[in-house]
Amino acid sequence: MASLRRRIAAGLVGVLALVPLVWAGTIDTAFIEQSWPAQSVRTYEVGRHAVRWRQRASRKDGVFSGVRFTAPLDRPTVWKLSNDYKDIGKVTPGVTAVRFLENTPTRQVIQIDVKVLWKTVQLTFEVEQDPPKATRFRLVNKALGEYRGVCTFEESAAPGKEGAPASTQVELATWLKPARPVPMGLLLYVERVTFMEAARSFLKQCEQYPLAIDKVTEKKA
Repeated sequence: MASLRRRIAAGLVGVLALVPLVWAGTIDTAFIEQSWPAQSVRTYEVGRHAVRWRQRASRKDGVFSGVRFTAPLDRPTVWKLSNDYKDIGKVTPGVTAVRFLENTPTRQVIQIDVKVLWKTVQLTFEVEQDPPKATRFRLVNKALGEYRGVCTFEESAAPGKEGAPASTQVELATWLKPARPVPMGLLLYVERVTFMEAARSFLKQCEQYPLAIDKVTEKKA
């Protein structure tokens, strides 16, 4: 099953593949999780769901981007769907190999080979998990810059009468600090399009999940 962050990573692979990556240390995302000064906020309708987008960009501080939406499943299920990496090679364009350099219940270091034009490059990214509350990830590159993100999962009160379906508020926030001057407007556009498509795909996956479980149950019966 596809993960939310994996789909966003897929949208950035073409840029990140330009140079090799390095990694180390614990991921600090406290500055990303708070409100950003002078941020711009807008809500979009994605299918039947409202998706809140926020952004802030400056050459000094970098690019801050984030989405928030309510997934129509309970938190354990949403956590499971968003932290499944087994199909990363199948859904990410150009990926030819996937290796786990580290793989524990709370941390993964994943190295992938990506074919870009005529050459293959290696990308290494790290993921730290605090089940079922949050996942943090990071890509570090001396030539490109640094990319960090945090995805939080908060149980939402079920709307309406008792017995209404459980739901989970998902918020994904990222920070990109380019190593060299780049068009901020273009970066924000690419991130917004990528994030919205990721949210759309993940919400669709959540909607289809009960049907998939029913089919599995029918086969076993």
